[in-house]
Amino acid sequence: MTSSVAPAVSPNIHRVLAAADGPRHFRLRPPAPIRLLTAAWDRTHNPARALSGHVAIEYPITTAVVATRNLYAVTDELRTALEASDLTGFTFGALASTRDRHLVSHCDTALAGTPRLHTLVLTGRACCADIAPWRCDSLALSRAAATFLWRHDPSLLAFTHVLDIAESSSTPR
Repeated sequence: MTSSVAPAVSPNIHRVLAAADGPRHFRLRPPAPIRLLTAAWDRTHNPARALSGHVAIEYPITTAVVATRNLYAVTDELRTALEASDLTGFTFGALASTRDRHLVSHCDTALAGTPRLHTLVLTGRACCADIAPWRCDSLALSRAAATFLWRHDPSLLAFTHVLDIAESSSTPR
């Protein structure tokens, strides 16, 4: 008999975090089970944004979004869902993937479940677009984008933190 361990997350956590009086922006730092081999970059942005690439899959992919060195990848399923959404700040690019030698030799069962990946090309600015880059392999998400991703893949909640910074007093010094 096999058993699975469900994440220890309250079923109401989505409503609490996405409440109207709750945080407006979130930081998602997706896991990195991939290694960047090559990429085409748009260097007109700082940091440069990946347009397409080639990655090595080093570990089984367990979330719908993964990252490596400012290249973000999404699964086929998430790409389809994002294309159907009204979220802003992204488009998609090609992504070739190769299974790492270690994964091939030690994780035979993981090979059957390796999803097809696409580059998530970031076009927006943090806290302006729904999905945008944020320092060191992180994404800045609007409340709508965070809620969308959590509903699509609840395991992403574990990689999400509040981004909003308490506003400083606007009184002059």
